[in-house]
Amino acid sequence: MIPSVTVIPRVTVTPRVTVIPSVTVIPRVTVTPRVTVIPSVTVIPRVTVTPRVTVTPRVTMIPSVTVIPRVTVTPSVTVTPSVRDSQCDSDSQSPRPLFSMFDFRYWMVFCFVPMGPCCESVSGAERDPARHFQAAGDYILGGLFPIYSTVMNMSSESKSESIKCERFDPEAFRWLQAMKFAIEEINNSSLLLPDVCLGYDIQDTCLESTVAMQSAISFLATKDGEGFEAKCDYTDYITRVVAAIGPSTSEISRVIAQLFSFLLVPQVSYAASSNLFSDKMTFPSFFRTIPPDEVQATAMVSIVEMFKWNWIAVIGTDNMYGRRGMEHFTKLITKTGACIAYEELIPVNLPGSKFQMKMVSVIANIVRSRVNVTAVFADYRYAESLVRIIVEEKVTGKVWIASEAWVTSEAVASSPNISSIGTILGLAIKSGRIPGFEQYISAIQALNHLTSQKPQRCSSDEKHLEEFNNCSTLSAEGDRQRIPFNVYSAVYAVAHALHQLLRCESGRCNRASIYPWQLLGELARVNFTLHSRAIFFNKHGDPPTGYDIINWQWKDGNPMPEFRLIGEYRAQDNKLVINTSLIYWNSPQNKIPGSNCSTSCGPGQIKMVKGYLSCCYECADCPAGTFQSDENQCVPCQKNEWSLSQSVDCQNKTIEFLRWTDTLTILLASLTSVGLLVIAATTAIFILNLNTPMVQLAGGTTCLMMLVSMAISCCGLYCFMGQPNWLLCTIRQPIFSIGLAGCLSAMLVKSFQAGGLFGGSGYFPQWCPGFLRHNGRYLVVCSLLLLQVALCLFWQSTSPPVVFANYDISVTEIVMECDEGSATGFGLLLGYNGLLALACFLCTFMSQSSANTYNLARHITFAMLIYLIAWVFFIPAYATAKGKFVSSMQLFAGLVSMYGIITAYFLPKCYIILLKPEYNTQSYCQSPAGNPPPTTESQ
Repeated sequence: MIPSVTVIPRVTVTPRVTVIPSVTVIPRVTVTPRVTVIPSVTVIPRVTVTPRVTVTPRVTMIPSVTVIPRVTVTPSVTVTPSVRDSQCDSDSQSPRPLFSMFDFRYWMVFCFVPMGPCCESVSGAERDPARHFQAAGDYILGGLFPIYSTVMNMSSESKSESIKCERFDPEAFRWLQAMKFAIEEINNSSLLLPDVCLGYDIQDTCLESTVAMQSAISFLATKDGEGFEAKCDYTDYITRVVAAIGPSTSEISRVIAQLFSFLLVPQVSYAASSNLFSDKMTFPSFFRTIPPDEVQATAMVSIVEMFKWNWIAVIGTDNMYGRRGMEHFTKLITKTGACIAYEELIPVNLPGSKFQMKMVSVIANIVRSRVNVTAVFADYRYAESLVRIIVEEKVTGKVWIASEAWVTSEAVASSPNISSIGTILGLAIKSGRIPGFEQYISAIQALNHLTSQKPQRCSSDEKHLEEFNNCSTLSAEGDRQRIPFNVYSAVYAVAHALHQLLRCESGRCNRASIYPWQLLGELARVNFTLHSRAIFFNKHGDPPTGYDIINWQWKDGNPMPEFRLIGEYRAQDNKLVINTSLIYWNSPQNKIPGSNCSTSCGPGQIKMVKGYLSCCYECADCPAGTFQSDENQCVPCQKNEWSLSQSVDCQNKTIEFLRWTDTLTILLASLTSVGLLVIAATTAIFILNLNTPMVQLAGGTTCLMMLVSMAISCCGLYCFMGQPNWLLCTIRQPIFSIGLAGCLSAMLVKSFQAGGLFGGSGYFPQWCPGFLRHNGRYLVVCSLLLLQVALCLFWQSTSPPVVFANYDISVTEIVMECDEGSATGFGLLLGYNGLLALACFLCTFMSQSSANTYNLARHITFAMLIYLIAWVFFIPAYATAKGKFVSSMQLFAGLVSMYGIITAYFLPKCYIILLKPEYNTQSYCQSPAGNPPPTTESQ
């Protein structure tokens, strides 16, 4: 800086200028390479302010000149310059340094551009024809590929100060050839970018950020190649390359993307998968043709879930790729209920034996944790070292889930005795079809600049070109077209965006100077099909693709495994599809290895967690009446359901009652029907012989009242059968009890007469009115019957019966019952009938009759005795019976009572009327006053 010359601001920059698609901003500031600028503020990468200050060479920049950048250009908007901003010297409100739009870190790297290479320690890297490929064209695409990489020296005890890019990577060489192939194919196309010639500038990154930075800065030089130009406004700044393809790792991409995003230069990476780049506020110009790490982690978790593994280890390199991959995997795997038993980062800067010791410690911890499944997020260099140490430590029978960075690496696959470590599953970038690429690669092998290179894993004596051509590492078949297709599609995406920007739809392109941010807007909108693959970017700049699922398979003693495609992960619908029959489990009997802290619980068992890890547990059976709702909880069945111990669901309880189809119900209904028939027959006999002495002795019309009452009571027994409902529960006890009470009331009147409790045949004294004296027995029967009716009404009004579903009697059944309501009211009904029967029994038990007359009292005694015995047994049976047998107990007691009265009281009279009519006389059926009976047997 020469202090003798100063810049006097000539104009005022209008603050908060917003650039819209129709606005053209043309900067007018020119700073020569000899100007040193030291800024002190942070740049907002998406800000542009148009100044008009002209600065002559050999000047001193005065910090009092203020520029407030407020113009924002996003990748989704195309801005066409047509209006010039007028000034770039000061702002009246907030004075800031002239170069406030720059971050200090950008200027630190830009200042190296005029002074030559920024990485003097790179051995042999300067303009090596095997490291730098160029072709002229109307528009230049930059390419960043790890053609060489540093050699990991395990024997060195210290880290070298210089970066030695000595290890040639044939796979990366294939990637850059895919870019060249795509550009040449586009240049030969008459449909895409007709009459436009694309050029390229492809440089080696050496897998080091410092080397990649030098290449990136050279891409940002002006179009005429005079170096980077410091300006107030870069809206109309035209870089040497219109877009950049690469680099290959997230670590390097993060550094490069910050530079490119500042100038909104489109960048399309083919292998950088970190989720950080999905943030368009920080990286507005970054796109990629590989899915982000979160998609890969989700696919890995889906594999773990599919095979029911829940005891997992995860390791990764201590860089952006490894850390972010482990972070996403750990976050997602814990949501599934699986546990991370061990996680560790592989150091990337430990020298010599320290690195070896660390790796041995990592493997030992995996073995100690009893983990059989390990997810590995690492690039192929560290994965190769990891595999070598696993083999040395004799760790076998494990499952290794490989990330896309090394799952198809032949450098790792060629490690000695690698098949002993177990099963290797992994995720590979979706393979694509590039017609003609295999032939193109074969032709490229004849280039002169390859003759001096010795590719990795080729034999050491292959020093000549013809021997190098036979090296299998340059095959473009199968898994060789995964990342190459990503590179291929990235070039085509830029070409399609350029095609739209140059308005080539008419068959001719409007070739003109373009600004990087113009191409950026078109790139965000590309959507085309490339060899049956849809190519487009979402709002985060990510592609819609997923992953292929790869299984390493060793066949026929071949030490090199086959990368067998066994399925795919579809990112758009979050679906994992694997043909498990194609998987080669490197285990005895090809059995799926388990990886669980505890064995899986069986159906109907829940996990009782031990300690703080949810994957270590004991199994406990769900008790009867519950079922397993999930792996940690037994839920009680609903009221109408049941289950056995160790059940996974509940069964509906069956509804039980005295069904008409049950054997017991058929028996009881049959007995009831027979009783009705007998009552009907007896009633008919008595009606036909109503005026005979025997019928008169039995009670005459009172006897008919008894028969009708018994018939009503028998009909009431039917209400105890079938499925209970409100009507049946309400009427069954009143019908049965009132009918029985009518029979017993008439029987009691006859008992009074047979026991001699009334003088003569009258029921009331002679002084009573004639109506009472002639109809006294009917009045007594009605009075006793009305009392029972009153008891029924009282019971129904205070606590009526209801239908009741009894869930407690049986585990598997719901018994439908009639809840009789108040036990007192129900007891009064039965007790009242019992008192009537007991009164009849007492009245006739001690009665004496002549040997020449019919003994009516004895028959009443036997009938009441049967009745009382039946109901005495009914009380304990009713109290202990459960379910549908409660109703059957009352049915039995009622039928025994009916048949006892019919058999002991009515059938002997029917026998005399029908079979012994000679005894149906007035003398035999009355008090001894006439002829004696012929014999005493008829008594």
